[in-house]
Amino acid sequence: MYPIKTVYRLARWLPAMAIALAAFPSMAADAYPTRPLRFVVPYAAGGAVDVAARMIGRYVSEQLGQQVVVENKPGAGGIIAIKHVLGFPADGYTFLVCAAGEIVINPVINKEVDYDTSRDLTPVSMVTTAPNVLVVKRDFPANSVSELIAYARKHPGELTFSSSGVGTIQHVTGEVFNKMAGIEARHVPYSGAPQATMEVATGRVTMTYASPGSIRGFVDRGELKMLGMALPERYPPLPQVPTIREAPEVSSFNVESWFGMFAASGTPEPVIQKVNALVQQAMRQPDIAKKLLDTAGVPMQTTPAQAKEFVGREVAKYKTLLKEADIRLH
Repeated sequence: MYPIKTVYRLARWLPAMAIALAAFPSMAADAYPTRPLRFVVPYAAGGAVDVAARMIGRYVSEQLGQQVVVENKPGAGGIIAIKHVLGFPADGYTFLVCAAGEIVINPVINKEVDYDTSRDLTPVSMVTTAPNVLVVKRDFPANSVSELIAYARKHPGELTFSSSGVGTIQHVTGEVFNKMAGIEARHVPYSGAPQATMEVATGRVTMTYASPGSIRGFVDRGELKMLGMALPERYPPLPQVPTIREAPEVSSFNVESWFGMFAASGTPEPVIQKVNALVQQAMRQPDIAKKLLDTAGVPMQTTPAQAKEFVGREVAKYKTLLKEADIRLH
């Protein structure tokens, strides 16, 4: 037993200790960061996710007074990038910036995935809803989604579509489109969106699903033409481009992408809140918001809790969608 005086002294000090301990997370967040941050992107440089990560990274760096290094780790449907992120301590210095494919698609269709994104990663912030537009070479003999479907049905096995990798949202978009339209278009994966788009412009691949920003130069030069947007409604910056689902053959088409930021589970909550606030501030800057709208989609304002809820709904949605479309790696 402790002496009465000792117990009395402890009783006097316990409230102060409790207050100090309660304040510790806040103090830790105030001191954070003390070294450079790392944003890991599962694609080659130059794509929409990479551009968004670098814009936001610059703003975060300016606000924190620490360098933000963007690391490109393409390949294997995001496995390489995610394992890279999970290989670091969950201390708030390494973040994953990716699209829907790496979080809600590849883990479902790829048996080589040995992690659980719902368990091993925690959403920090959504970044944008990211439309993909169906594009073909300018001289392709179809000027609408319906005409493309009609051509594909008359020429079975002739069409191909490229993507930024197996298990990516572009891959799934193409496979779901094939299934709903009743056509055959062979998937040709590349390590990033720029190469996937270039292959269409040169005529080596029939079509691809790409972000509006990444194909703008090709469209302006008359090398590619846009047939349909993978969104429920028309995209405000490009109101002249119909949605894919406006074609009666695929009126139930419901595949759209998004970009988000994630950290390894176990990352301190105050740090997640702090980084979320900075990401949201970045997207409210007029120049960044405009650039995001032009290249990566419509900025999404979310708290970490809202991001977690959104991703949870997307996981459930894509599990059903992938099962119905019978999409597997091949």
